[in-house]
Amino acid sequence: MTIRSLFLVAALTLAGPAAAGEAGLCALALRLDAMITATTGDPALTACPDIGFGVPVAGDLARSQAGAYDPATGRINLAPDLDLATPQGQGYLLHELVHAAQFRSGRAAGFPCPAALEAEAYALQADFLQAAGDSREAVLMRLLAGQLGRCDASEPGY
Repeated sequence: MTIRSLFLVAALTLAGPAAAGEAGLCALALRLDAMITATTGDPALTACPDIGFGVPVAGDLARSQAGAYDPATGRINLAPDLDLATPQGQGYLLHELVHAAQFRSGRAAGFPCPAALEAEAYALQADFLQAAGDSREAVLMRLLAGQLGRCDASEPGY
């Protein structure tokens, strides 16, 4: 078992089902962020992130999107039906927290394209789900990392 896997298992054990309310959401986010920090070396959150529930982004894509991070405001929006008491729900929060860490650390500017940001977030989400025992969902996230994380020469910023 790698050091990364040990951190993931520890984070999963600590996260458990999210407690009800804002305090429980904050505690869950901080525990997941600690795992991200241990894995990426990014600086840890110093306060609870701004997390809301609602349609993540405008347009048709929002209906199939579980969350979004807005680097301009630092806000994470999660789908209103996302169940943070499950590893899958926690995995989506972790995914958005990865994006927050990428921007907080300044590393986002060093990625070759915006899609590469997604590759890292999906990979950490997959590791989290694998540690939770959800191999099937982990495989799906690894596939998404491979497909959505490819830089396209026609993509702005490439």
